[in-house]
Amino acid sequence: MSNIAIVGFGWLGTPLGEHLVQLGHTVVGTTRTEAKISELKALHLTAYCWNSREEKLLFPMEITTNMDCCILNFPPGKVESIQQYGEHLLEVVKQFEARTRFIFVSTTGVYPEDIKDASEDSFSVEAYSKTNHICYAEYLLGTHLQERLTIIRMAGLIGPDRHPAKFFAGRTAIANGNQPVNLIEQRDSIQVILNIIAKNYWGKTVNACASEHPTRKDYYTQSCKTFGFDLPQFIEEGEGKIVNNAKSILELDIDYSCISVR
Repeated sequence: MSNIAIVGFGWLGTPLGEHLVQLGHTVVGTTRTEAKISELKALHLTAYCWNSREEKLLFPMEITTNMDCCILNFPPGKVESIQQYGEHLLEVVKQFEARTRFIFVSTTGVYPEDIKDASEDSFSVEAYSKTNHICYAEYLLGTHLQERLTIIRMAGLIGPDRHPAKFFAGRTAIANGNQPVNLIEQRDSIQVILNIIAKNYWGKTVNACASEHPTRKDYYTQSCKTFGFDLPQFIEEGEGKIVNNAKSILELDIDYSCISVR
């Protein structure tokens, strides 16, 4: 069993930590608020208060010492420059020992909109690193960590208490109704991370996304019906990328949940 750090016990990091503990791993991590520490302790998760948006980046030694794996799971927030988020992540990484491996939870948003089949090798991260802060973060971490890093490009997260349908409820003239959606269930995103650790799947970049890609109009209209929300009205226009998940299915044995009907 491993010692695992999760930088960000949030909506994804907390249930991920629970699963890791159930599998016998020792898990420590960070939360933004002191009040949440006791809640996490009840789940057998050791947490320390740390806010990724503050200038103070030092972790307690209990987080950085003797860690087999660290999961970087905090968003960029408001960035003042292309370099800020990546340099912030690199400062975090450098506090860990040289043997620690890392998983960076990135996003499928790195793919340029003109790529229709968004597979892991469909564009050059380095080429976009000067204009996109997530691309820069991937490039900087990859250059520094090399085979000690696996990047997950995660699609839009949905699951318990989190569904974007409520943001579309009752709205009218919503653009790009024909654009495909790229989403992933919380339980599937957790399984991707668990399988990376279990399979020692390091030095890779992999997409994590459901296999179905209904249009925004079809998906969110049906979702609003399911939840009893006022129906949205979309303009039937637009096209977009479809995130290719073949690599994760083949190499990580992920069986994605169906997201077509909610």
